[in-house]
Amino acid sequence: CNPDSCDEDCKLSEWSNWKPCTKACGGGSQRRTKHVEVGAKGAGRCANHLNSARYERQACNAGPCPPDPICTAKLDIVLVVDSSGSWTQKGYDVVKTFVEGLVDRYDFGAHSVKMGLVEFSKDAHIIQGMTFDKAAFVKAVTEKLMFRKGLTDMAKGLLSAEKVLLDGRKDSQSQVIVVTDGKPSFKFATHNAAKKLTRGGVRLVFMPVRTYGESPFLLDWASHPGAENVFRVKKGLAELEEKQVEWQKKLLVSTCAQIRSPLLENLR
Repeated sequence: CNPDSCDEDCKLSEWSNWKPCTKACGGGSQRRTKHVEVGAKGAGRCANHLNSARYERQACNAGPCPPDPICTAKLDIVLVVDSSGSWTQKGYDVVKTFVEGLVDRYDFGAHSVKMGLVEFSKDAHIIQGMTFDKAAFVKAVTEKLMFRKGLTDMAKGLLSAEKVLLDGRKDSQSQVIVVTDGKPSFKFATHNAAKKLTRGGVRLVFMPVRTYGESPFLLDWASHPGAENVFRVKKGLAELEEKQVEWQKKLLVSTCAQIRSPLLENLR
């Protein structure tokens, strides 16, 4: 009896459909995967989730970007804004202005973007739950987002973003976009919170605004591949202040798979 081997490799699913492109233009990538349907037994083997047997990427959306991109993709996005003391009030004002301009580049609606807002320092605060109401969201950014000083507990910010996404849509891609100075106070807790998001299928994007240091841990915490999900403002707040519009466009087209251009629409 029981003639079958005690050691069996895992059984994988068929390939998934290709995921949305990481970028709307300028050359992005998209992935498809296989998940484990039956786990390995005994000394059986199972390929890592990034092994070529389970993970493939291909290039997409190689065309040029328009000068005035507006995101129209069906996305559930939580913006997570660092409000810790390392910014200073003047620096935080630059970040807040950047966020205000970024939000203006999204189409809110049932078939496009739904957005929430979290800020963090020593604690995290849910400033705005998921909403289709762009006017209400802009008001929350303008009136409720504030410089709170204190520590940089990014882990609390990420965990709060996860809570906000509970009010997202099942048929939408979920994203968490973190604007930070790139220096979390509690790296171990932040690592765990980041991995919890990415393992749950959330695209996690970081925008570190800092002059010194590469923050290599952000490449590990961000969604794979890290190089397509970490956008470092290398010259810090001075660069962000000088090039607000350029950075708003770069972050938008690098995280939204579908855009429109009012300028090009008016030329038709």
